[in-house]
Amino acid sequence: MKARRYQGPEDLYRAQAALMAWVRQAGRCNYLHKGDVGHRLFNSCFQYNPADVMRYWLDDEGEICAFVVLDLPWDAFDLQVSPALRLCDHHIEIFEYCEGETLRLAERNGKRLEKIVVEVDDCDPAYIAFVEARGYSLLEQGFALTRHDLKNLPDAPLPRGFRFHQAAAGDAAQLADVHNHSFSNKWNAESYGKVFRSPHLEYEFVVAAPDGRFAAFTNVWVDDVNRSLLFEPVGTHSDFRRRGLGKALMAHVLMRMRAERGIKRAYVCHAPPSTNPAAAALYASVGFEKLHEIHDYSKSFP
Repeated sequence: MKARRYQGPEDLYRAQAALMAWVRQAGRCNYLHKGDVGHRLFNSCFQYNPADVMRYWLDDEGEICAFVVLDLPWDAFDLQVSPALRLCDHHIEIFEYCEGETLRLAERNGKRLEKIVVEVDDCDPAYIAFVEARGYSLLEQGFALTRHDLKNLPDAPLPRGFRFHQAAAGDAAQLADVHNHSFSNKWNAESYGKVFRSPHLEYEFVVAAPDGRFAAFTNVWVDDVNRSLLFEPVGTHSDFRRRGLGKALMAHVLMRMRAERGIKRAYVCHAPPSTNPAAAALYASVGFEKLHEIHDYSKSFP
């Protein structure tokens, strides 16, 4: 097998299709959601050329059997391999290649890495042993992966004067503003417009305030093979918090996607309650329950 560089949207769609098939075969443990792939490629790595940060491998039939996003902003790589390749010699070879590519990409961009981070789900002891054998050790607890079965959705109306809106490309300036006031200040109309128009984004829903400002938002991806949905991320503008907007938005999206796309389950990741109690409380109030934890393992490169 030989690594191939990302050439265009068709490579993303093929990787997502392969991933959905792997999840259907093996379950979610140590597999990303379809939506994670494009989000990390075009959002997390928005300052990089996709051809520099995505690689994939083909099997003898020409089908994708592994792919990786070199998530340099987080000193990490996100490797996904087919169930047939997991923990075999090919997996070791690809894993070590990804280490080297991450270091080379950092060097080309003037960034010196002291460590590389990989995510490992705590539901997979065999993979924990695999990364530990490669020299990685537990860095810290990462995120909780939570799931909703869509059976009991909360009644969460919006406050008077607020409304739901499905964002479009012309909303880029407003979207940049609500993202910046929900998380870190890194977007403008041009940069977020580029992310919004990239081939990965399926839905962005917002809550519009009475004065027209975007008060809350979420990006949403649908896996039609496994009838699942991913929220990544969910944010509320700092001027509009503690009004139930995030809960109302998520409930609205779940009901709409259940009706329009036949969704059976939804996922969202969040930091531990000790570091982000507001997010944990929000998702619990909607009805999400923890499925498993995703931990960061790191290897030093002094």
